[in-house]
Amino acid sequence: MPRESLSCNEAQSALAEIKSLKTEFERVLEDAIRTGELERARTLRSGLESRVRELRESLISPVERKLDVKHQYESQRRILESADILQRLPSGEQGIRGAYPMPSYQEIRDLIREKKDVLEKKAEQGFTKLLIVPFGMKLDDLVEKYRELLLKHKAEEKLFATKEKDSDPDVFLDLDTNEPVYRWSEYRGADQNGKLIYDPKEFSQNHGGKTKSQILAGRAGQAWRVILIEADPNIPPSGAGKDVGGRKRLEANKTPNEYLAMIGEGQYKDEFGTTPEEWLMQAITMLEEKNQVIDDYQGNGKITYNTGGYFPASGDVPSAYWNRGNRQAYLHGNDPTNRNVFIGARSAVRVS
Repeated sequence: MPRESLSCNEAQSALAEIKSLKTEFERVLEDAIRTGELERARTLRSGLESRVRELRESLISPVERKLDVKHQYESQRRILESADILQRLPSGEQGIRGAYPMPSYQEIRDLIREKKDVLEKKAEQGFTKLLIVPFGMKLDDLVEKYRELLLKHKAEEKLFATKEKDSDPDVFLDLDTNEPVYRWSEYRGADQNGKLIYDPKEFSQNHGGKTKSQILAGRAGQAWRVILIEADPNIPPSGAGKDVGGRKRLEANKTPNEYLAMIGEGQYKDEFGTTPEEWLMQAITMLEEKNQVIDDYQGNGKITYNTGGYFPASGDVPSAYWNRGNRQAYLHGNDPTNRNVFIGARSAVRVS
C-alpha cells in the first residue's frame, strides 16, 4: 500500500496505464466471448482492479489516511441517519431543515486538503475524531434527538458510563425516562431568539460573538460545522494532562475566562471552544458508537464548559454533563469566574 501521495505526473502516468489495461481487457474479453477461453480475461480484470485500487489509495493524502476520513465520514452519516437528524430535502439530497444539505465526502476531503498543514499537526496532538455537526438545526430539536436516543439505549439496556479504557467493564446507568435531558431555562429557543451567542471573544456585554442567524446569513456552508476533536472524551483532572505532540491536554479546575484566553493561543493555536451543538453531537456519536455517555463527572469524566457559546443576558457560559444522581444529561450554565475541580473544557479544530 502506498505511503505517500503521488505527484500530478505520477498520477497521470498511472491513469494512462489503467486506460491501456482497460483497452487490452476489452479486446481480450471480446476474444474470450467468441472462443470461450476466459482465463486471460480474468487475469487482466484482476490486474486492472488492483491498479485502480492502488491509484485510489495513492491519491489519499497522508492526513486523510491518518484520520481515515472516508470511514469516519460514512460513520457520521450513519449516526445522523439513525438519530433521525437527516431528512430528505426537496432537492433530493439528505440534510437538515432549511434546505441545508449534508456536506459530501468530496467537499470535506477538499477542505481537509486545503488545511492539511494545520490538520496534520493537530492530528499529531490527538485531534483525530471527525464530527459533522448540524449547526443550522434548532438547538431544541437537537436536544430532542439526544433525548430520544437516551430512551432507546435505556430500553435496549445499552446505556453505560464513559470508560477510561475500552477494556473496562460496562457500568450500567439508570435514566429518568420522564426527563432524560435537563435543560436550564435559558437554553429554550436561545439559538433562535439570539439569547445564545457563538464564538465570543470575551464573556461580557462586549462579547464580540454572533448569533446563529448572523452566522447562517454569512458565507455558504455554515449550517454544518465539520470539526476534529480529541479521540479521548475524558477531560483530565488538574495536573494530569499529558503532553501529546507538543501540546498539553486541557485540564480541569480552570475558569471559563482562563480557558477562553488559552484556546487559540500558543500550543492551542488553531483551536476553538466547543458549542452546545458540538457537545450534543459528540454525546450522540459516543452513545451510538460505544453505548456510553460523556462527561460523567461522578465517574471518569468532568463537567464541560462549552466556551464556544455565551448567554449575555445572564452572563453565563454553557456547561454540560451527565448527572448520575438525577439520572439525566444536564445542559446548564456557569459564571465565567467559576473554578471547580470537577469542571473542565474541550476545544475543537475546525475543518469548516
